[in-house]
Amino acid sequence: MNVLKKLFPVDEFKKTIRRFPGSALCSFALFILIILNIHDVIDLDERFFSRILVILSYGFFWFGLARLLTEGKNWTDKKERILGYAGIAVLSGFVFFGSGFTLAWLLGLMIPALLLGISIGPYVESRDNLSFWFYNRQVWQGAAISILAGLIWGGGISAALAAIHHLFGLKIDGEVYADVWTFALCVFTPIYALSWVPQKYSYTVEDCHAPPQLSFMINWVLAPLVVVYMLILYAYFIKIGIEGALPKGQLSYMVTAFGGVGVLTYLAGWPLRYEGGPFLKPIYKVFFPALILPVVMQALSIYLRVDQYGVTEQRYLIIVSTVWMGILAGWYSVKKPPLKYIPMILALMLVVAALGPLSAPNIAERSQMGRLETLLVDNGILRDGKIGKAESSVSFEDRKSISSILDFLRDRKKLERIHGWLEPSDFEERRHKRQEEKFVNIHTLTKKMGFEYVSSYQRKQDQRSENVNLNAPYNNKVSDVRGFDVFIHPQRVSVAWYNKNKDAPVPRWVFKDQNEQGVVAYYQDGRLYVGMDGKGEIGFDVKAFADQEYKRDPSDLKREMVLEKREGNLRVKLMLTNINLRRTVEEGQEDAPYELNSFSFKALIDY
Repeated sequence: MNVLKKLFPVDEFKKTIRRFPGSALCSFALFILIILNIHDVIDLDERFFSRILVILSYGFFWFGLARLLTEGKNWTDKKERILGYAGIAVLSGFVFFGSGFTLAWLLGLMIPALLLGISIGPYVESRDNLSFWFYNRQVWQGAAISILAGLIWGGGISAALAAIHHLFGLKIDGEVYADVWTFALCVFTPIYALSWVPQKYSYTVEDCHAPPQLSFMINWVLAPLVVVYMLILYAYFIKIGIEGALPKGQLSYMVTAFGGVGVLTYLAGWPLRYEGGPFLKPIYKVFFPALILPVVMQALSIYLRVDQYGVTEQRYLIIVSTVWMGILAGWYSVKKPPLKYIPMILALMLVVAALGPLSAPNIAERSQMGRLETLLVDNGILRDGKIGKAESSVSFEDRKSISSILDFLRDRKKLERIHGWLEPSDFEERRHKRQEEKFVNIHTLTKKMGFEYVSSYQRKQDQRSENVNLNAPYNNKVSDVRGFDVFIHPQRVSVAWYNKNKDAPVPRWVFKDQNEQGVVAYYQDGRLYVGMDGKGEIGFDVKAFADQEYKRDPSDLKREMVLEKREGNLRVKLMLTNINLRRTVEEGQEDAPYELNSFSFKALIDY
């Protein structure tokens, strides 16, 4: 029993479980479900099982937050239970009824929101900045140590099991290692992290000191970084003013980094604000006023992007960060409200961005659908509620925008939003999970609109690239080498490279057989030459052969792309495994010819 207590602090864990029963229940339930799944005791639908795991993960954080709110506001246990179960019921509804893409955003935003909630839970009504700082120092220091302890615990037990296996020959199933790591990460780490949460929420000035390691990190890493970011940004703003140019989209990343690191430094260094180093003290005087101009420039930058291309989930998050930093810059420049409002405002905005009609996926979908309808109507494609051929030529930018929005809807499985604009003949059928289902092919749909689909990577307004691959069925099969002396393993030739470097020396491949005879191969002027050093070379017109093969039938999957020649005692059998053809289609030149772009080959030589 004493050994168990040393490996696992049982008494401390019991206290933590009594204090956070809801979180502990979710943690153990998560562990049991995963263990049962590992050992094939249960066989749940993958979609259902994954969503149960998500709900339990949310439940761990939500019940912990409910407990902290209860302790901070001196609520009764009954109120805590109502808050906890009501909140998890709402979250469960969003998890179960959300689509896969919406669920991904829910996961990505709600966990940070819940963590921010935990950071302010006991201080919703308090204005004690030092106690708030010390509480968070304890919580997040404990979380970091708990994660490290969980990794050491799981790794240590796994190493011990591996040692038993190697030293004593005892077979240990892989499921045992999975059990150890599941316990370490689903039970040990989270409950150990909860044990670090302080049980009192009011501290004296003597309690709230920053350890030397944290002081060094803030004074000589974070604070200088904030100053460097600020100097770079303001130098860029001066450049914009001199040139009279508009800010670029990449500005958002720099402003977000400046604001994020600055806010973190402001929060983490609070006890050092008077006696901090030469970089830290000025931050508490000028950071938020200095944040105003970057926020204004970022707001202008994202407005231009949204006005031109609409809202996407990524742009929505940039808008959230801009609004959050704008509120902080204005509010904390004028007065000094409590620190708790910094994470509180962001947490509330993340919840709005994750759930409900104003969430990032919903706003982005409505924005892109509005853009699509406007583009189709303006180009005469959408008439009387139905999609047809454009009445006139559609500009490259509009073609690219329409294609991009259709990609957007398809990736989010939201193409049903345009089903009302289509005719029954616009749907194609495919077999999926032994059932026939109908779907919309966006490439076919754009052709119906009167233009070819435009890739998001395409830059030139007047041309597009198209590729055709011709493959041989023996590509991955063993070659019959009977009657030949030398076999050249698969090689690839980039014809495009040779076309761009016509003045460069022609590269040659030289191989040596067992008799130190040199095998020579090189490509020049559309022909591939293969031979033996001192025995001669044989040239093959690969370019003409590729043109012939494409004209025969580019979709033929049983083609034999073999060329064989003999000159004197030298015989070469060339087996082309792949031919890649490419063409650049200019506006109004849909019949542009394909050119040889690259090919791969194997060769056999008899000398």
